[in-house]
Amino acid sequence: MTLKRFVCAVVGLVLFATPGLACVGKTLILGAVARPEGRVVAQILAVLINERTGTTVKIQEFDGPDAAHDAMVRHEVDIVVEAAGRALERLDLADPGDPKARYDLVKEAYLERFNLVWLPPLGYGEAGEGPAAPVARKDILRKFPALPRLIAKTRGLVTDDVLATLTDRGDPRKAARDFLRRRKLI
Repeated sequence: MTLKRFVCAVVGLVLFATPGLACVGKTLILGAVARPEGRVVAQILAVLINERTGTTVKIQEFDGPDAAHDAMVRHEVDIVVEAAGRALERLDLADPGDPKARYDLVKEAYLERFNLVWLPPLGYGEAGEGPAAPVARKDILRKFPALPRLIAKTRGLVTDDVLATLTDRGDPRKAARDFLRRRKLI
């Protein structure tokens, strides 16, 4: 092998091998509502992010969704899971009735008002205040550019029935890990 080919091979390895390591050694703060469902969803995201990127994910619990939202606006939390219906109330916007329209409306308004990005819906809450989706600070997504694509792998997988089953299992971390393994996400 010539020196030129060797150098090209090394450069190629460095360029293609490092994107997966881009998040290693970094920490994300994930806000969760201190309820069984909130704990399970937070663990699903935390385990997925940690296992797939090496990023440390710390979960901070809040008494309610407004407290979690306020912490994110103050840059104390990086990601929370929010229901579109609650977000509409917070924004004082009329509910268009359709879950997709509700999601699209809050996605646009959150980006404009709070510089927060709504990621794809998880799959639960469609009948009530949903859909529920992870919401991240825009500056965090610049630091962790792989997050939207990674979290999107959970799109539509955490239905109301799945969430109820996982919540009944007891340990949220174990339930989340088992769920992600069954889905071949970790």
